[in-house]
Amino acid sequence: MKRFLFAGAFVAGLLPGVALADANDDNTLCYEQFRSGNDKAAIDYCTKAIDSGQLAKEDLVAAFINRGVAFRNLGNSKQAVVDYTAALKNAPNDAMIYANRANARRDIGDLDLALADADKAIKLDSKRDASFFVRGAVYEALNRLDSARRDYMQALTLDPTNRDYQDRILAIDNKRARRAQQGGGTR
Repeated sequence: MKRFLFAGAFVAGLLPGVALADANDDNTLCYEQFRSGNDKAAIDYCTKAIDSGQLAKEDLVAAFINRGVAFRNLGNSKQAVVDYTAALKNAPNDAMIYANRANARRDIGDLDLALADADKAIKLDSKRDASFFVRGAVYEALNRLDSARRDYMQALTLDPTNRDYQDRILAIDNKRARRAQQGGGTR
């Protein structure tokens, strides 16, 4: 048995493609685990892939994004912010990553930074409905309901059949109506 393991280590040392294949396999498993809802396993596989140092730039970005989403799904939005920030170092003009980081920052209460990230996501891609939705959620967390509604409406304009966007607009309208009844503004 030792001889077989030694031979495998020897082959991996001589053929750098073997290590790269392992890193890519781990990255693929990370994605598959993430998609199946097994966030803990996704984090483990992504970490192995990232730590290998063998991933191509775009695969590294994907690993950081997937691990960030998995961390956020498990309630660790601080670590998600770290991973999204690492992804942005390699993909500084990716609107989706900025929107993801905005969501994670909103989760942890860094609302000013979340708003800056959402603004950047929209600046990079003004046709991406999800970025408007994220910024609407940040505005909502800031109790800026008029701004939140405006962004939710823009998201709905870009994706008219999205039920989540429709529901958020209705929820905002209900909040605004309650505030008006209580004599408060909607800003």
